Amino acid sequence: MLTVYFSVLVVAVGVSVALGLPQLEARRATRIRRERALSAELARQSEIIADYEATIEAYRRYAQSDPELAGTSH
Repeated sequence: MLTVYFSVLVVAVGVSVALGLPQLEARRATRIRRERALSAELARQSEIIADYEATIEAYRRYAQSDPELAGTSH
């Protein structure tokens, strides 16, 4: 009787592992793809912000170098 219960338990654990591992791997792969996409988006937005900052700094330097605009840039 003990061997029957043990066999049923082993089969149940085997089926659970066989069905559960692919689902866990799929979730992990989805999470990794999402994290990579978010990291790429963050890098893209950081580049855009850096470009905006460089543009603003260039306009400030231009305004300070132009005598007509130098008085109005403050």
